[in-house]
Amino acid sequence: MLRRILLVCVTLLFVTTCLWSQDNFPRQSQGCSSPDLNALLRPTDPVYAGTVELTHELEDHGNVVRCVLQSKMANVFDGQLGAALYRTSRGDFEALFLPKPQTFASIRLIESHKNSRYVRYLYSFQGTPRSPLTMDCARRTFFARSANRLFVTEDKQLAASLGEILNPN
Repeated sequence: MLRRILLVCVTLLFVTTCLWSQDNFPRQSQGCSSPDLNALLRPTDPVYAGTVELTHELEDHGNVVRCVLQSKMANVFDGQLGAALYRTSRGDFEALFLPKPQTFASIRLIESHKNSRYVRYLYSFQGTPRSPLTMDCARRTFFARSANRLFVTEDKQLAASLGEILNPN
């Protein structure tokens, strides 16, 4: 009996979340895998409003946003509001958010290499907001920024495109 009630609750929560998300993130759930659906960004997440705004900006430029998911990069910078993983028609990227009116304008990216058996790419940041972390990546990583958002991706063309469409000046 308890199992049946739990199944009904989970099903209702899933359907409600999907319907609500589709209203706020056009076409978001199309192309999401089953594991992705377990990691959808929730309306209670601090970056949710920012992701809705970013989703609309991307779609206004012809990008299809398939999923907006929880991210492991939510605490890279001091004072960071959070982060989201985007799955789009042009590729995947992480979007890191600062509270407005703060920006990533003064961040300086430092790339270095660690040669062991395989080349590793190390990324650190100077400036404000401060980041005590060094990113250790198996592949080269590319960055773009737009006001209070920093984009992180392994796709050089996607990073350039995000920089161009979200910084029209």
